[in-house]
Amino acid sequence: MPSRSFICACNYFVGFSNSLPMNSPALLETEVPPQQIAWRLFLTVHALAYRRIDEGLLAADCLSFDDYDVLLTLNEAEGETLRMSDLAEAVLLSNSGMSRRVARLVERDLVHREQCSHDGRVFRVRLSRTGRTALDKSWKVYGGLIEETFASHVTCAEAKMLGLIFQRVLNRIGTDQHRGLLEAGVTDAPKRRL
Repeated sequence: MPSRSFICACNYFVGFSNSLPMNSPALLETEVPPQQIAWRLFLTVHALAYRRIDEGLLAADCLSFDDYDVLLTLNEAEGETLRMSDLAEAVLLSNSGMSRRVARLVERDLVHREQCSHDGRVFRVRLSRTGRTALDKSWKVYGGLIEETFASHVTCAEAKMLGLIFQRVLNRIGTDQHRGLLEAGVTDAPKRRL
């Protein structure tokens, strides 16, 4: 029989705490580690939220979620510019086809792509004024979509707990750029530039 702490963890991660009693057969019959359940739920929430947010942004005539990620990454960089290879590593959502994505963003005047003067093999990508405007416009919609798809479904205490858990995982599997995000209060809102 599973331990009480195992059942509590299942209750927490699966979200049954308000709908099923602690001795529910649905909880007692599984020997699946709660971390595996939590992982699957995390992946499912991520996929569904990603789709809903991307659809909401596009329906409001804003940037796609992937384009928002690229422009936000540039916005957060020093001088709002990055080498193409660094940009591909830094984006959170999808770095596949980054050269084609940047070419499309250049065509729309959302970014500028410039060849490095001291090394012709290196290109730098810089956020344009038009890109910054598009980022700000999209944030107005995206912020509401975050509330609708995620924030309204978790309490402040739960959000803080998730933040602690995610930062702990980032500290173990991430790089230096991932450390201290919780303490810095990083969000997906664009940084204000003068």
